[in-house]
Amino acid sequence: MKKFSSKEIFLGEGRLHALKTMFSLCLALFFCAVPTFAQDPQNINIDVTDVPMSDVIRQIEGQSGYTFFYNNQDVDINRNVSLSLSGSDMTSVLNALFNGTGISWSIEETHVILSKDNTPAAKPDDGQLSGKVLDSAGIPVIGAVVMVEGSDNQAYVTDMDGMFYFPWSEKIASATLNVSMLGYTSQSVPVGGRASLTITLTEDVEMLESSVVTALGIKRSERAVSYNVQPLDADVFKTREANMVNSLQGKLAGVQINASAAGAGGETKVVMRGAKSISSDNNALYVLDGIPLPSLSLTSPGDSYSIYNGSAISGDGISNFNPEDIANMSALVGPSAAALYGYKAANGVLMLTTRTGEEGVSVSYSTNTTFSNPLMLPDLQSTYGAKDGVYASWGSKLTSPQSWSVKDFFQTGYNTQHSLSLSIGGETRSTYLSAAIADAQGIIPNNDYRRYNFTINHTEDFLNNKLHLSLLTMYMNVKEQNMLSGGQYYNPLIPLYLMSPSDDINKYAVYERYDATRNFKTQYWPWGSMNLQAQNPFWIINRNMFNNAKNRFIVGGSLKYDITDWLDVSGRVRIDYNNTLAEQKNYASTTGLFAGEFGRYLYNQYTTTQTYADVLANVHKTFGDNLIQLNATLGASIEDYRYKALLAAGDLLGVANLFTFANMDTNKGFSKTTYNDQTQSVFATAQIGFKNMVFLDATVRSDWSTALVNTNALPVVYPSVGLSAILTDIFNIDSKWLSYAKIRGSYAEVGNPVMRYITVPTRAVTNGQPARNTYGVADDFVPERTRSWEVGADVKLWQDKLAISATYYHSMTFNQVFTPEMPASFQYSTYYVNSGRVDNKGVELSLTLNQNLGPVDWTSTLIYSRNKNKIVEMLDATIDGTRFQSDQLSVGGTTGVQMWLTKGSSIGDIYVRGLKTDEHGFIWVSPTGGTVVPEEISEGLDGLIYAGNINPAWTGSWRNEFRWKGLSLGFMITARVGGVGVSLTEATLDAFGMSQRTADARLAGGALVNGQRIPAQSYYETISGGNGMDALGAYYTYSMTNIRLGELSVGYDIPVQKWQNVIKGLNVSFVGRNLCFLYCKAPFDPEVVSGSGNYSAGIDYFMMPSTRNLGFSVKVTF
Repeated sequence: MKKFSSKEIFLGEGRLHALKTMFSLCLALFFCAVPTFAQDPQNINIDVTDVPMSDVIRQIEGQSGYTFFYNNQDVDINRNVSLSLSGSDMTSVLNALFNGTGISWSIEETHVILSKDNTPAAKPDDGQLSGKVLDSAGIPVIGAVVMVEGSDNQAYVTDMDGMFYFPWSEKIASATLNVSMLGYTSQSVPVGGRASLTITLTEDVEMLESSVVTALGIKRSERAVSYNVQPLDADVFKTREANMVNSLQGKLAGVQINASAAGAGGETKVVMRGAKSISSDNNALYVLDGIPLPSLSLTSPGDSYSIYNGSAISGDGISNFNPEDIANMSALVGPSAAALYGYKAANGVLMLTTRTGEEGVSVSYSTNTTFSNPLMLPDLQSTYGAKDGVYASWGSKLTSPQSWSVKDFFQTGYNTQHSLSLSIGGETRSTYLSAAIADAQGIIPNNDYRRYNFTINHTEDFLNNKLHLSLLTMYMNVKEQNMLSGGQYYNPLIPLYLMSPSDDINKYAVYERYDATRNFKTQYWPWGSMNLQAQNPFWIINRNMFNNAKNRFIVGGSLKYDITDWLDVSGRVRIDYNNTLAEQKNYASTTGLFAGEFGRYLYNQYTTTQTYADVLANVHKTFGDNLIQLNATLGASIEDYRYKALLAAGDLLGVANLFTFANMDTNKGFSKTTYNDQTQSVFATAQIGFKNMVFLDATVRSDWSTALVNTNALPVVYPSVGLSAILTDIFNIDSKWLSYAKIRGSYAEVGNPVMRYITVPTRAVTNGQPARNTYGVADDFVPERTRSWEVGADVKLWQDKLAISATYYHSMTFNQVFTPEMPASFQYSTYYVNSGRVDNKGVELSLTLNQNLGPVDWTSTLIYSRNKNKIVEMLDATIDGTRFQSDQLSVGGTTGVQMWLTKGSSIGDIYVRGLKTDEHGFIWVSPTGGTVVPEEISEGLDGLIYAGNINPAWTGSWRNEFRWKGLSLGFMITARVGGVGVSLTEATLDAFGMSQRTADARLAGGALVNGQRIPAQSYYETISGGNGMDALGAYYTYSMTNIRLGELSVGYDIPVQKWQNVIKGLNVSFVGRNLCFLYCKAPFDPEVVSGSGNYSAGIDYFMMPSTRNLGFSVKVTF
């Protein structure tokens, strides 16, 4: 087996060094911004007599390192002052200097801000009550809620200067104002007839201590968790798509997020800490309010790559949700964090928490509109045309350029989302209601997506706040049309990209013409299928219709009772019901592989019902004057999943294009499927803390699943244990530069769901008779199991200005599922066995800097993730005394591009075929005809070349946000370094003479091989396999390294509250996603995949192009 050097694969070996240099520069810039701090301000000496105040300020700046800011029109610093102080602190100096001068001061980090001292007026001259809310350091508090006590509709949210205003009235003059802000102790302040108020809020230490949402929806103090949990707030959806998960790209360490090429609303592939299973899709589990969600994807896992796949795909279940209904998210990237989900926890968890009502009355409306265009398209030639009667462009040189462009086929896509919400809250109850619509259109004509969302979330307390009720209802209605991803079938890009410059796409826009002999309109396409199942591209998008209609209800509730102040019990139940109708209509004259003489109709209606219920007992108790803290949960759950489907598919009978059951031949295409999965579980988790400094965690879960009946595997037990310690508290570190230091470590064992029916064999029915069962399973068959450990540290420096989180992990996933081919003498042709092991190890690093650049607030975050995957063991199992062993397994591909699993290698390895070489390693060229021939290949990997792996070596991002008063600017740069991909699109373009490189070769006198020119057409038809599908992948392998400007946003909080009291907040933003590549050598977008399966990445075969999205958003709150 040959191997390519990196130089051969990546077209130059200096680029990776340049990328590393660029990343190092980013790090240097990041750390250059780490704040420098003033000299000791506790030892200031001033002794002056009758000198200008400006001179004294300069002395203070020189001794303390502080900088003064003021407005000359408001503050007079030219007056003379006398001052004598020795060894005084900054506060004493400022009080002495400005006492009685009419100048007020505040300190913000290393800045002293001077302003005019506004003495409260006895009467309001402007007819309104005004006030300012400050924190204990005198800094304005933005977003504090100021309410008039006893009134539900008189409230104000402080602006960028901490100001609030109320129209003056006798009622206001005698009212009491309630001021609240998350992280601060609420204040009640009587107005007392004053026209101006200054209110100071003090920090609430307990509230400021960050908490995170962990498994089952349990909240834990961030300092107490022993594993990596990454919380995200709703701001991540600022630049949004129809599927909100795409907005998380680049914002989570250890998480790889790839959007599918399906267009608006398509599914998203989310993989945490690398691929662990060779037979399942490795996608993360989605959880809503602590309860797992079903996937609801219409597509199969796609375990093996197929060149034909890509049509009739659908969005996954998470794409149904309205982003405005989500308050926050948490990523439980490792098995330790997700351990309480047991058999579903191996691939990590993405936790979603729904929005609830808040105190007072608030109405919010938001709209978000983006427009999209293709980000990158193939480099097509316009120099040579086609010969008469031939589609390929190997004809003569054109005398004039073509009058049309491939870009003309695409349309400007759009995605518009509107959301209206109402929040009502009081002391004992709150309600959140929302309605939303998302309307999207892809860049391929007739690709449409529409979603309606309605949500009610109600909470209420009874029995003196001992009984807590929560009710959630969601309704989602989704319609999808023509969500095409890529591949050969039903793909308009194939005839579009391959159309010769001498032809004109516009003459095919009228895609059907009346056929007098058949008495109905038929497809106009004189070129046939070209062995690619090609059709008129306009026919494909208008007469090969794929429509999905979904109706989904989520209804749930919880009841919690506080038995004591340290013990409570709760019960939760939720039903997630989905009804989907998927229809496919192929009109008459569609190519014969897809439809009969009169057309073809597919009708697939299925319903899924997930019922989940659990009971929990929770303990939160301290012992010995807070010496020991105990947080524990004991519970049991049941999850029931029911599926019912009716599929009818067949060619139409006597009436063309009449898509009804009565006009459909269902003899070979009718089926009814039902199944019922159920898992019953018991679980427990306990956390013991010592002095709130050292925390020991332990969890255990036992699952009984119907997927494992007829085996000896039940129950399956999944344990975990973790330890964390706050070093700064243990060693009582009081440092100006080290604010917080924590170390953590954990170990867990979790599982992966078993494929349905493996342990319950089903029998097919043929001609009314049951057929022999063809597969079997061992009695000791068990689920895949992942053992994982991780260690990490969380550090905060310089008064929490710089936060660093680092994690190293190692996981081992064994009991992989294999299906070896059985000899004819065995009872079964297929047998499911456990064997094999896959390891993943890697590093997750994030750095967040919060720093002021003068008056500008700057937040900057760097994320770095690196994962190494290795197949440690392959098939080695004994069945009925016969040993089956193999170190290699093909998981799909073509003759020239194949994916293999091999012992000692990695999931995602690509092997390619090259040209025949001589004994010196040079490409063999026929001495007579000047032609080349492919390398001979045989069984297995013989003759194939290892090209690389589809997965990146590492990924990273740099996210920044700048805020100044009401203005904000944000951008994110993402990087993926390493990995290779193969473009069969480029190979097919070569086969048809449509790539720019074929034209360049023809203009140069032929393709250059071994220093000599050989006929271009012969060369490119050989390496492309003649049609692209059988291409020699060695010549179409590209580096998937890329750096891009992933997000850009500019927003402004318009201070409308200064002018009126109806609107509490108004924000206008301009947003962009996926704007441009800073570096990319691949001819396709490396971050886009054709589906959510293990092996759907890395091979491009006419995938829909990714898009550049630009738009705006408006949010107004009343």
